[in-house]
Amino acid sequence: MLEQLSHILSSTSAISAEINLVLGIVLTIILIAFGQKTTAFRTAAWSITFLAFLLAFILVLGQTEPQTIFNGLFLTDHISSLGKELTLVAALAIMLHIRVMKHDLDGEFYVMLLSIVLGLLSIIMANSFISMFVALETVSICSYILVAMNGKTKNLEASIKYLIFGAASTAIMLYGISLFYGAAGTLNFNAEAFQTNVAANQNWVILTALALTLAGPLFKLSAAPFHIWAPDVYEATPTPLVSFLAVAPKIGAIFLINKILISVPVDATLLLSVIILLSILIGNFAAISQKDTKRMMGYSGIAQAGFILIGLLAFQGAGFQASIFYLAVYIFMSAGAFLLLDIISNQTKSYLFESMAGLSQKFIFLALIGLVLMIGLVGLPPTAGFTSKFLVFSSIYEQYASGGQKILLWVLVFGLINTAVSIYYYLKIPYYMFLKKPSELLEYKAIPVAQTLYLAILAFIVLGLFFAPQWVQGWF
Repeated sequence: MLEQLSHILSSTSAISAEINLVLGIVLTIILIAFGQKTTAFRTAAWSITFLAFLLAFILVLGQTEPQTIFNGLFLTDHISSLGKELTLVAALAIMLHIRVMKHDLDGEFYVMLLSIVLGLLSIIMANSFISMFVALETVSICSYILVAMNGKTKNLEASIKYLIFGAASTAIMLYGISLFYGAAGTLNFNAEAFQTNVAANQNWVILTALALTLAGPLFKLSAAPFHIWAPDVYEATPTPLVSFLAVAPKIGAIFLINKILISVPVDATLLLSVIILLSILIGNFAAISQKDTKRMMGYSGIAQAGFILIGLLAFQGAGFQASIFYLAVYIFMSAGAFLLLDIISNQTKSYLFESMAGLSQKFIFLALIGLVLMIGLVGLPPTAGFTSKFLVFSSIYEQYASGGQKILLWVLVFGLINTAVSIYYYLKIPYYMFLKKPSELLEYKAIPVAQTLYLAILAFIVLGLFFAPQWVQGWF
C-alpha cells in the first residue's frame, strides 16, 4: 500500500506541467462562474490561460529523465518533453494571435484550449492504449465543442461533420486496439510481452490491427482517408482557433504514431506510403480549385500532414528528427499564414482570394511578409520550409538507398512533383496582392503596429531557420 502511494506521489511530481494546466482550467471556470460577460473578465481569462501555458512550458523544460508513471500508463522522457514543448509553443503563438488581433473571446473558449492542450500533452506521454484513448477523446470532444461554440449555422454544421468522422475514426481505432489486446494480452504497447506476443502472429494480422489503430491519430493529423472534416472546420471556426487546430493536434499525432510504429514489430512501409500518397494527392489537388483562403489552408493542411509523415516512413532516428523539424517550422509558417489572413480580412471583410487584389499597393510590407510565408509553405529557399522538405526527402532517400524498396522512391518522386504543384495555390495569395488591381470600393484602415510586428517576427523565424537550422536542431 505504501509502495503504491509512493509511486503515485512520484508519478504526480512528473506531471507538474499538466497539473498547472488543470489549475488554469479551474481558475478560468471560477472566473466564468462568478465574473461577468465584460471585456475586462475576458482579458482576465486570456491572461490566466497565457500564464498557464507559459508556466507549463517552463516546467516541461526541466523534464529529461526517463520515467514510467502511473503503473505504465504514461512515459516521460526527453522525446515526450520535446513534443510537449512544441505543443506549448504552438499554444502560446495562438494566444498572442488572439491578443494582437483583439479577438474578444468568451472564457469558455479558453477552457477548451487549456483542455485540448492538456489532452495533447497526455497523448505525447501515452504508453498504453488506455491512456492513448482517453487522451485522444479529451482532445476530440473539446475540439468539437470549440468549433461549435459560436453557435452559427456554419459552425454547427462543421462541428457535426467533425463529430461524425471523429466518432467513426474512434470506433475503428478501438476495434484495432481490441485486435492487439487479443494478440498480446496487454494494452501497454511498450511492454516486452506486447512485442513478443504480437510478433507471433502473421504479418497481415498485425498490419490490419495497426491500420485500424492508426485511425485515431490519423484523424487528429487530418491525413487521408480521415481528412474530410478539415476544410469545413477551417472555414467556419474563428481564425486563431483554426490556426491552433491546424498545428497542435498534428504534433501530438506524429509523436503518438511514431511511438506505435516503433512498438509494433512489422514493416509498415506500404501502409504508411499509401496514407502519405493519398494525403498529398487529395490535399494538393483539392486546394487548387478553392476560392476561399481558409478552405485552401484546410486542404493544404492535409497535404502537409502527408509531407510530415514522410519522415516517419524512414523508420530511423534521422527521419523522426526531420519530422520534428518540419513540425517546429510548420508552427511558425502556419501561425503566420493565418495571422496574415486575419489581418487581411479585417481590411476586406472577406477570406476570398479576390478580396486581396492589389493590397500590395496599400500595404507593401504586409504583402512582402505574405510572400515569404507562402514561399515557406511551398518549401522553397530561402525559407525554413525548404529545409524541412529537404530533410524529410533526404531521410526517405537514405532509407531507399539502404533498403531498395521501390515504394520509397515513388513517395520521394511524388512528393517532389506535388511540391511543385503546391506553388500554384500557395502563390495565389501573393499573385492577387501584387498583380491584381485593387478594389476602389474598399476603404482601407491603418494596420496596428502590434499586428505587423508579430507577423514580421513569425516571418523572420521562418527565414532565420533556413540560415540557422541549428537553432531548432540543437534544441532537440
